[in-house]
Amino acid sequence: MLELNPVDAERAESIKARLQRTGRAQIENVLTSASAERLLERATAAQYNVVTRKSDGHIDMPSAWLDMLNPAQKQGLAQAVQNAATNQFQYLYDNYPFYDAASEGQADAFWQGVSDFLNGETFLGMARAVTGEERIALADAQLTRFRRGHFLTEHSDEAAGKNRYYAYVLNLTPAWRIDWGGLLAFHGQDGNVDEAFTPRFNTLNLLRVPQPHSVTQVALSAGGHRISITGWLRGR
Repeated sequence: MLELNPVDAERAESIKARLQRTGRAQIENVLTSASAERLLERATAAQYNVVTRKSDGHIDMPSAWLDMLNPAQKQGLAQAVQNAATNQFQYLYDNYPFYDAASEGQADAFWQGVSDFLNGETFLGMARAVTGEERIALADAQLTRFRRGHFLTEHSDEAAGKNRYYAYVLNLTPAWRIDWGGLLAFHGQDGNVDEAFTPRFNTLNLLRVPQPHSVTQVALSAGGHRISITGWLRGR
């Protein structure tokens, strides 16, 4: 179904060295061109929920429910989310949790296949090779779409009992501009951005957990959606 481009030993060692040095790295052209294009086509057509946080935790907002709100209600909801982001952990983006759907037998054949691919030995073996983390045994996943105004504030991805060793982002958006926002930004202890990754098409971002990072707000001038598969490389 999906195919990886091979990562030779020299390239794997270079990626591993960067991960050991900084805790983050990118693998360009990780999938074959045909696989990346097929994935983008299906991701563009997927049915997404809108996700955010309120005081008692994560909430999913189905598109059908949002469509029932009048303009004033939508504006009030959007303002509440933005206000909460000023001093709290907050996020706003679209997602399709296909790994959970596949685990519950509710994904269609394509997304079931993507979940199986990410949890197959080809992908997990590559992940273990480039990270040096032999305990990686599974990859959970969601499809995410950041539209204009969407964001994800600072967090470290650490979660008790989840055995998260690395987070990953498989970018699916072609021709993204830096000034459109949506950058994966790594936060330094000095209050500066240590580094930031642009969501380049068919590039796999890896980041060691825990590590403070965010996704900068997508600009109102953005000419597209920031689409990716995101998740964690975990132990059992």
